[in-house]
Amino acid sequence: MKKLWLISNSNSGSYDADMCARIGETVVAHGGVFDRCITLPDDDLPTIAEVEAAGVEIVAIFTGDGTINASTRKLEGWGGQVLILPGGTMNLLSKQLHGDVDAPTIVARALSPQAVDTDLPVVVGCGQRALVGIIAGPTAAWVDVREDMRALDLLSLAATVPGAIAQTFNGDMVRLAGETEEYQAIYIQPQGDTLEAIGIRAKNPAELVQHGIAWLSGDFRKGPADVLETGTSVTVECDSAIGLLIDGEKRDGTHPCTFTLEKSSLRFIKTLTDAPAS
Repeated sequence: MKKLWLISNSNSGSYDADMCARIGETVVAHGGVFDRCITLPDDDLPTIAEVEAAGVEIVAIFTGDGTINASTRKLEGWGGQVLILPGGTMNLLSKQLHGDVDAPTIVARALSPQAVDTDLPVVVGCGQRALVGIIAGPTAAWVDVREDMRALDLLSLAATVPGAIAQTFNGDMVRLAGETEEYQAIYIQPQGDTLEAIGIRAKNPAELVQHGIAWLSGDFRKGPADVLETGTSVTVECDSAIGLLIDGEKRDGTHPCTFTLEKSSLRFIKTLTDAPAS
């Protein structure tokens, strides 16, 4: 009987208390022990010492990419298993590991003999670490618009939309080292044994509209973009400090910034044999 703790975030726009309860019921129904539900921000993220002392074997994370990042950083080096559930906007990591299915289905699969565990590639650079990907450049300002849209905060949108437009066209653009072509942002994501760099562009109002719609729909990669290169190391240059989004969370970066491919020491439960590319 595997003991499982669940991490959720009540401040997340996709938080669902009923779904958290269903997850717990599914754990019990499939022979597991649902021992504790950790709800941010009221509770603190669990430490390795806490999960080891409680005999926890699986920590399930039912949040967005940013909280997944913070939770896994806290547990890096732990010998148990992490189960990623679809609790955010894009759920890229959950889809990669499990396909496009709901949390109870994933939990049921995870507690079956068919589930396997795996390590995951991570992007590391500028003192940061991302499981899903890193956005470098001024277009990252659109994340504020997306958050205000989630909260239906019309007053804030009156400021964040013009701000994102201004940043997109007037902020210092970024480029790959040794290249002259510049972009509003460069997205760097792990793809198996390599990194993929995607240049995000908005050279005119029409492309800006496409870009904004892509952000608001939850997947900025559907906006105007160019696949630039792949490799185990990518260096991004800018004429000033580089704005970053690390798994969707804002950070500041230096200029230039080199990103490399590494492996997480944590083990992640995978329930999809042939996972689709993210």
